[in-house]
Amino acid sequence: MTTKRKSLSRQQRWRKRNPKSYLAHLAVQNALNLGVIDRKPCEVCNPEKSEAHHPNYERPYDVIWLCRKHHKALHSREASA
Repeated sequence: MTTKRKSLSRQQRWRKRNPKSYLAHLAVQNALNLGVIDRKPCEVCNPEKSEAHHPNYERPYDVIWLCRKHHKALHSREASA
């Protein structure tokens, strides 16, 4: 009897490769859900819809709030540096 192994999704592979990033993301999501921290507007252009950027995954609650556009741009600059 052979068992067919299901391949991991792109998201599951990312989580496996980046455990600190994933844990920091979960910490912020839980804190937001519990009302411990509040989502703030983008620090660059100020729209309400923003994402948490972690400059240091060892400090999961120390985040910079950025809109999707500026968050992607920041990661793009970090990757090319």
